[in-house]
Amino acid sequence: MIAKYLLVMGIGHVLGEFYFTTKKIAEEKKKRYTGVIKHSIVYLTAMFVAIIPVLSSEMALAAAILSLAHYVVGSAEYVIIRKRKNRDNGAVIIGGYILHVVNIFIMVFVMTKSCADIRMIPPATDVMTTFGISAFSAAKWILIILIIHTPTNLAIQSILSGYRPAETDRGVITADNRAGRMIGTIERLIMVLFIALEQYAALGLVLTAKSIARYDKIAKEPKFAEYYLLGTLLSTMVVVLCRVTVLKI
Repeated sequence: MIAKYLLVMGIGHVLGEFYFTTKKIAEEKKKRYTGVIKHSIVYLTAMFVAIIPVLSSEMALAAAILSLAHYVVGSAEYVIIRKRKNRDNGAVIIGGYILHVVNIFIMVFVMTKSCADIRMIPPATDVMTTFGISAFSAAKWILIILIIHTPTNLAIQSILSGYRPAETDRGVITADNRAGRMIGTIERLIMVLFIALEQYAALGLVLTAKSIARYDKIAKEPKFAEYYLLGTLLSTMVVVLCRVTVLKI
């Protein structure tokens, strides 16, 4: 049961934090409190979208409480950042993410102890039965796909920003940033599929195909080669983490 709660709450959280929240709202919540309120409403909406297949009074209450906790953490984060003014707030933001995750685990623990109902509603069950799909497996893959796309792209971009070679500021990396993100997403998806199928040797083909496109630049510019390798390793690490966490549930 605990795995099912984690999957549903995890899907709701990722949807609310990275997909339903627009870039405009994400920027606004850093500058104005109205942005925090808008983000909280969007997060609540995402949580309720996530629980639609398993809708019940217990799940609705859990989604509402978790959204309220998300709002409280977001408000505290906003106040602290405003007081710190122009100082580096990286630690505050990371602390906020950790608290969000802790809140999810606390909620899952409470739901497990109270044996909250988490059965699929009849329409959802009918769809899964018709297509012969396991709802549990479908939820795991939905969460994995959500994780390896926007959240991972944003995280890798943030980490790599401190290692970007100066000569590429106006070059290829900036020009094809969006294409690079999509390539990264597809790369990670293919790798997860190969790992799920236990075709580990095929992972080398994916990495080789990616390297061919950058071969000239890698061979001629050592700094870019390091930058490229770091991005590839980070992307691969996310895939491995998805394998040992979500797929192992």
